Amino acid sequence: MTRRAMRARAAGWWVLVLGWAAAPAAAQAQDGPASAQGVPASAEAAQASREADAAFARGKELYRLGKLDAAYEQYRTAWSLKQSYDIAANLANTELQRGMKVEAAEHLAFCLRSFPATGNAAQHEQIRAQFRAVRKEVGSIVVKVNADGAEVSFDGTAVGRTPFRHEVFVKPGTIAVQARLAGYEPARVTLEVPAGETNTADLTLLPLERPAPSAPPAPRAEVPAPVAPEGADTVGPQPEVLIAGGAVAGAGVIAGVVFTIVAVAKSDEAGTQRDALVRENGPGACTRASAPAACSVLRDADDGHIRAANGAILSFAAAGAIGAGTAIYWLATRPSASQQGVRATPAVGASGFGVTVSGEF
Repeated sequence: MTRRAMRARAAGWWVLVLGWAAAPAAAQAQDGPASAQGVPASAEAAQASREADAAFARGKELYRLGKLDAAYEQYRTAWSLKQSYDIAANLANTELQRGMKVEAAEHLAFCLRSFPATGNAAQHEQIRAQFRAVRKEVGSIVVKVNADGAEVSFDGTAVGRTPFRHEVFVKPGTIAVQARLAGYEPARVTLEVPAGETNTADLTLLPLERPAPSAPPAPRAEVPAPVAPEGADTVGPQPEVLIAGGAVAGAGVIAGVVFTIVAVAKSDEAGTQRDALVRENGPGACTRASAPAACSVLRDADDGHIRAANGAILSFAAAGAIGAGTAIYWLATRPSASQQGVRATPAVGASGFGVTVSGEF
């Protein structure tokens, strides 16, 4: 027989006794447990109680057969479905034999708190002895936090939320206790917890500091936009008008240059023909009734020179007039000029035409 089986058989009487003591309670659960107000519990709760009793019974049988690990699993199942002093006592007994001293202390403490006043005195004393023995090997922490609902952790492992009604058992050593709650700064304390002693973790959660509302920006001084004089053109010169005026003026200049070149060529041609005609026929040859044929060619050359010269003059004049008109349009229609009152007035005289520009520049 193994050592574990011998320990299980040695403690078997206690488990079986607790099972018998719990029998009336189990029978009552099957008859239909009642709430504190005497109202029958829900069907789900009754079913959970029956399943817990069945798992508890299987655990006792497995424990009697020396199958400690299997019994422990059945007791854990029963505890998850129903927390009662008898399940807690048997679960703690298997935990002690498995070396789970912290868990055993937790369940033994629950068993002592919930042990019925009419329960077996010998059983009660046996549980007290077990608790005193294991209590010497574990430490405990009383958790106090200034806010309810805070999540508390030991060394990063969550142990519950505040408030804690009872002490929490831990392995002896250094324990980092931390509390967290939304809207508060986390609180933390490190305790040195010796075996058999109880320390208090007193944590104060401080509200998070909210940033002070920033001052509203100073109002900006609005500078009124300048108002154009009534009737002034605030649109400005049209780009297409300026482009067209510049293009036509440029074309006029080019035409004037071409006509000038043609006029010079025609003048040279007429001069050459005139000199030749004088040498061959003498001066005034073209004034006689029988004028030579060269006179007709000379007249054509003179006429071509005159037409080209007139074309050059007209082209340059038109280019200048259109360029001047475009420049005056630009000066008269730009916003600054409109505000300064620039005026353009056409001037026509016997010797030609022009434009008079007046205003402030």
